Amino acid sequence: MPKRIIPLILLLLIPSFCFAQEIVATKTDVRTLSLKKGSEFHKCPTEFNFENFNYSSDHNFLLFNYFDEKLNSILFLGFIKLSTAYNQCSKNIKIKISRDSAGKNILDINEAGQIYLTYLQDMYRVGGNTLGVRTSIAVKHLSTSREIIFPFSIKNHDSEKTTMRKIDRIGGLSSFDPSAISSEFRFISKDGKYIVPLGTSCSMEDFYMGIWNVETRKEISAKEIRDLIRKGFRCKDMFG
Repeated sequence: MPKRIIPLILLLLIPSFCFAQEIVATKTDVRTLSLKKGSEFHKCPTEFNFENFNYSSDHNFLLFNYFDEKLNSILFLGFIKLSTAYNQCSKNIKIKISRDSAGKNILDINEAGQIYLTYLQDMYRVGGNTLGVRTSIAVKHLSTSREIIFPFSIKNHDSEKTTMRKIDRIGGLSSFDPSAISSEFRFISKDGKYIVPLGTSCSMEDFYMGIWNVETRKEISAKEIRDLIRKGFRCKDMFG
């Protein structure tokens, strides 16, 4: 898969408000979230401090993050389904979040497919004393956190050579900053049947690069996508 640099917009510059159906969420302070549905408005305390939040691609989940001063980086904190947050808030219950069982950072969640993507970044030696950052991606079942194994999935017993080959297959050696993702990027299709490990955008001419079928665990070829396009298929039909 050809490497490409993904254009990014700092997440911290994105206003902390999101819309999902008729529910509007806003950050009041580091430990308070406000939720509005129609004419009803609730201000809710959370069980955690958070820097910011963003929506999952399908707009059904809130993904919270915080700034780690020691690492000088934004890290994933936890997530909650928006409708669940509203129900807790309307009952004056402190908002609780869920986390990946292995403590990994979550990149995106999809309710229709009941899957989510996690990412891990670590250093690798480029040559001599030069180090680079690489990104590996895991796909998991939402209900169990069990990993769905793809050809790019990293296993504990993988050698360094195998690990590098798998990461390179999804472009994980390219420049990628998961803490600063453009809102136009999508990682999971609307129906949850396809994933793009490092994201895609319908504004990109080669949006079809790196799309994987969740059921077959295989990458869709450019020819398959071109055939679909000739039949009237549009990027927005898949990713919205």
